[in-house]
Amino acid sequence: MDAAQYLRKSRMEEGMDTEEVLAKHRKALADFAAAHDIHIIETYYEVVSGESLYARPEMLRLLEDVEEGRYDAVLVMDLDRLSRGRMKDQGIILDAFRDSGTLIVTPEKTYDLSDDLDDEMAEFKTFMSRREYKIINKRLRRGLKQTIQDGCYVANAPYGYRKVNVDRKPTLEIYEPEAKFVRMMYDLYLQGYGCVSIARHVNALGARPHRSAEFTRNSVAHILRNPTFAGKIVWDQKTHIRKGAKGNPKHITIYNPREKWTIVDGMHPAIISQETYDKVQAMFAGRYIPSKQDGTVRSPLAGLVRCANCGQRMQRLVMKGQPYLLCTRPGCCASTKFELVEKRVLSYLEETLARLEVEQQQGVTDRDTSVLDTTLEAIQKELAAAQRQKSRLYELLELEEYDLPTFRERMAAVKEKIAGLERRQRETQQAIEHARLADPAALAEKIRGVLEAYDASDPAGRNALLKGVLSTVWYRKPKKTRPNDFSITIDLNPC
Repeated sequence: MDAAQYLRKSRMEEGMDTEEVLAKHRKALADFAAAHDIHIIETYYEVVSGESLYARPEMLRLLEDVEEGRYDAVLVMDLDRLSRGRMKDQGIILDAFRDSGTLIVTPEKTYDLSDDLDDEMAEFKTFMSRREYKIINKRLRRGLKQTIQDGCYVANAPYGYRKVNVDRKPTLEIYEPEAKFVRMMYDLYLQGYGCVSIARHVNALGARPHRSAEFTRNSVAHILRNPTFAGKIVWDQKTHIRKGAKGNPKHITIYNPREKWTIVDGMHPAIISQETYDKVQAMFAGRYIPSKQDGTVRSPLAGLVRCANCGQRMQRLVMKGQPYLLCTRPGCCASTKFELVEKRVLSYLEETLARLEVEQQQGVTDRDTSVLDTTLEAIQKELAAAQRQKSRLYELLELEEYDLPTFRERMAAVKEKIAGLERRQRETQQAIEHARLADPAALAEKIRGVLEAYDASDPAGRNALLKGVLSTVWYRKPKKTRPNDFSITIDLNPC
């Protein structure tokens, strides 16, 4: 069988290193797959902890692929790793597996939801898992207020610490293999190094954060501003407005100003002194103004601009009194003044509007998809070559050129490559279809409305206008180039 594996920590493993836990699970599933002739072609690492389905991006990506029928099965350590959240979320997940005919495989049991007995057992197990989850949450909430007042409550162990219990109360102990990098970050910052340089330095030394592959400017800045490392416990840093509450179309996280935080002395030991922490905060206050999310939109390009190199969203950051667009991945792409990118986007819309108006006057109805057609042709050639490579692997196995473990390893790599090419093929075909179905007159009318209303709108209004006509702005700029030496590629929303 061709299968994917979904890796996620359970509540029983809270306080343990995420990377170690997921690596252990991956090895266990790999051994199980090898013993049962299952080929794992993709892995989904869920490093965020969220009760809601929509707070788990890897699960959403997995469900999309399951619904498309990409896999015969999905491997998980246990059925409750898929969901312990709301019954609605559990229903969405089980329906996706049931409708696509995808098996759920655990080391304990394989669930075929087309079988009535397996279907009932899966529903019963997820129901009991949800019930257990609610009981645990009630117990946690009951003791939460007192533990905060005692200064010993910690939701998750930050980098440099591990969770322990002292007199049945959760607190932290210093984890020296990580704590040494925390001290290094503070020392380097006091010496004048910036967050990007610090991130690059600790990554080169082998430091790895808990929930991502490497440190970035943001993750270093978070450590440098977190009072936990000076022996404090902080509460009320964020206000969450759930999706659907107060008419919100999505979940909103508001970062509260410092004066609204609740800060108490913790039971845990400090990694750095209060004096060092205060010096770093003073340097932060004088170096730049960090962006904050208070529920308002300050950037007209918020959520639209992505780095063409790594695919991450570009961030608006105020430096030396001016806003810049910055890639959050250290050393990836050079930054640019925000106003230059905004002007380039508006110029593109003006040029597009002029071209559409000329086409309307000339009666042009066919859309030019030649570039996309060429891209699709290249992808199809790569896909055909990969399929031939896959067939050749079987031939080499029959000729005993490969032993079975080598064959499985190389076959897994080829299948992963094919899966990636098939996804690119689908995306390109969808782009061609959108381009051909686009209504030039309607698109021209929308762009004209954006340009006419843009100057009179506030940043939030401008952002809404641009999102009405733009899907993604791909940004690229080499290092050590002039301010205007950047390029953008824009994906328009089809009408």
